[in-house]
Amino acid sequence: MDKLLRKLISPVAVSGRETAVSDLIAELAAPYGEVSRDRLGNLVVHKSGAGKRVMVAAHMDSIGVMVNYVDDKGFARFANLGGMQLVSMIGQRVRFENGTVGVICVDRGVELRDLKPEHLYLDTAGVPVEIGDTAAYCAEPLFAGNKVLSPCLDNRLGCAVCLRALELLHETDNELYFVFTAQEEVGCRGAKPAAYAIQPDLALVLDICGVPDTPGEKKQNALTLDGGPVIKLMDWSHIAHPAVVSLLEQTAEAIGIKTQRLVAESGGTDACTITESRSGVPSGCLAIPIRYTHSPNELGNLEVAEACARLLAEAVCR
Repeated sequence: MDKLLRKLISPVAVSGRETAVSDLIAELAAPYGEVSRDRLGNLVVHKSGAGKRVMVAAHMDSIGVMVNYVDDKGFARFANLGGMQLVSMIGQRVRFENGTVGVICVDRGVELRDLKPEHLYLDTAGVPVEIGDTAAYCAEPLFAGNKVLSPCLDNRLGCAVCLRALELLHETDNELYFVFTAQEEVGCRGAKPAAYAIQPDLALVLDICGVPDTPGEKKQNALTLDGGPVIKLMDWSHIAHPAVVSLLEQTAEAIGIKTQRLVAESGGTDACTITESRSGVPSGCLAIPIRYTHSPNELGNLEVAEACARLLAEAVCR
């Protein structure tokens, strides 16, 4: 899992600019099925069968920034692509698609209590950037035991789990579509046309979820980083279908994997648009617990990710 994840973390591939990671996933997934792309940039790995048509979705894009103004000294202002936490952005490096590195700075004299997106700018040390250029957090991943600390675990870790699940699949009559979706971070846009085209009987979304197990956390939630794969029952945009929840929980019990349940008060995944496709798709979400989501240093558990892969591979075959 760690070797696979190292590869997937490397490309700069923010929402709407997923080509670099899509090309890599296409190469890695080629042994497991027929690989294709649609016009929005979703990557589809298809394994034919005569049984139920099952769609698995994991988004490829990461949060990031897009330059929207460059002054005469070369300092760049930017728009956020996805939910960026302002305070955690200050002083962080970002890398552009062409390899240029910049640092996010704040206007002189601005107090943290008054901080707004327009107070931030990029200093690329004199290397020119243009309006429309995109960048993502730039940091070397740190692997320590069964833990990984890195930017864009949301959702490259989910993509790694799906690739690992493809490797673990056994024979099944089900027709499987593993879809690595585009533009999830800006409104779950890619999953909708993908589901419309596939017309699945059932859909499983593989994503991450935040865990409130750190000091000072006030949420009453029993989730932990090491507690196992998370079965989401609800978030602000989606209510999981009971049959999909039962499938995941019964499969987990059958193969000896401990899971956690989550009723979320916020957040959303590709399940929100998949479930509304055509006449409706019974959908659910299997999530990997992560600390410090949407920050430059997201923290995950590789053993839990491996358990997610085993659970996913077994569930789609049932």
